[in-house]
Amino acid sequence: MARAAGEIEQPVSTSRTWQRALIRQDWLAPAALFGVVFGVYFVVRPAALLAGLEPVSVGRQGIWAAIVLGFVVVAGFWAGYLLPLGETVARGLPWASRSWPKQRARTAVWLSWGLGLASWIVMIQQSGGVVARISGYGQGIGKGLGVVVVASAVLLGMAVAAGWLSYFKGQLSRVEIAVITASSAGMLAVHGQRAALLVPMLMVVTVFHYLVRRLRGREILLLALAGVLIVGFLGMPRLQFMGGEQVALGMGDYAKIAGWLVLRNLTAFDSLMLVAQRVPEKIGYQWGRSYVDAIKMIVPRWLYAEKPARNLFNRLLRPDGTGSMALSLPAEGYLNFGLAGLLAEALVLGIAYRAAYSYRQRHPRSEPAILGYALAVPIFGLVWRGGLAGGGLGHLIGYGAVAIGMVLFCSGPRWMVSRGKQADALKRSIPQKA
Repeated sequence: MARAAGEIEQPVSTSRTWQRALIRQDWLAPAALFGVVFGVYFVVRPAALLAGLEPVSVGRQGIWAAIVLGFVVVAGFWAGYLLPLGETVARGLPWASRSWPKQRARTAVWLSWGLGLASWIVMIQQSGGVVARISGYGQGIGKGLGVVVVASAVLLGMAVAAGWLSYFKGQLSRVEIAVITASSAGMLAVHGQRAALLVPMLMVVTVFHYLVRRLRGREILLLALAGVLIVGFLGMPRLQFMGGEQVALGMGDYAKIAGWLVLRNLTAFDSLMLVAQRVPEKIGYQWGRSYVDAIKMIVPRWLYAEKPARNLFNRLLRPDGTGSMALSLPAEGYLNFGLAGLLAEALVLGIAYRAAYSYRQRHPRSEPAILGYALAVPIFGLVWRGGLAGGGLGHLIGYGAVAIGMVLFCSGPRWMVSRGKQADALKRSIPQKA
């Protein structure tokens, strides 16, 4: 029996969630995402370090200790994911009972794009132009523009993701989606932040996966390779202007440098290894200070003039101000509360992703459900690598605020549906016996 737009799927039992995901080959389910992220950060990265592909600046003796802590993270995530709490949260969330009106969806997408364009223009003007922004990002050109940088990235990214969602539902024309995608990709490419381009790319892939057709494993692999190329090529301008002097790079150097840049960005394992070595012997437990620091980092400097230039982890690690390293989510938990903090963060993440995935399963054609999970997919990678203090909280708040505003605008004032009506919709979605 066909379901109407916005109606819910039958709930999936807790004990069989992972089995159903494997049977359906849902490569963007939390189980698959966690496996990929863990494999990249805690298998590929330590293997590269042990093989000597890159020097270990923090000492080789901590590699195996960090690997053991990584498996503690696995246990915590799966414990949270298999708990029924995530399913309970998903059942209690409101949902949109109907499809977004065409005109409201178009207006929301173009409004997000227009505001993103305005923020991007301000950022470029303050950075001294496009060329200066691209070549001087690593030397601090355009620093202090945190608000407009994040605003332009978030607004343009949401315009692309919501635009493709609307296009797949017949609410946006081919010309409109082509203009929005091409212009936004060009603007995001000069940001200097690879996440600015990777987040909307992952969101569009997720929307296509759940709204048009399920992607096969080889297709996901090809898209992942495309993401690797983006990570590599967007780092080229920084290398070409190292130390303020232009360095000549031939086309033959691109593949080698792209691979090196990818390895350099897999620092989730390195930060956990470093924290495990120095906490609590050399650096005491922070008892939540890094979470307070994460909140400080997202406050605009014009509101908080004394805001530190770097996050707490780097101030503790390198008080002289030289160098920096992203504090991964497992390392962040260990830095604050030791093994209990590492386990608790993994547990909460598992519960959160079970809730997000279950919500999308229950409302397979609902725009808020699709857009919400499309946002959850890239956020998973961001917080895993950089934790909350490393930009994860800022991205979550920024994208979350724009997404909620877009949902409220498109769905109208009466978009929330009670749990009672959800139950009625579930009954209608189950075929009745003759």
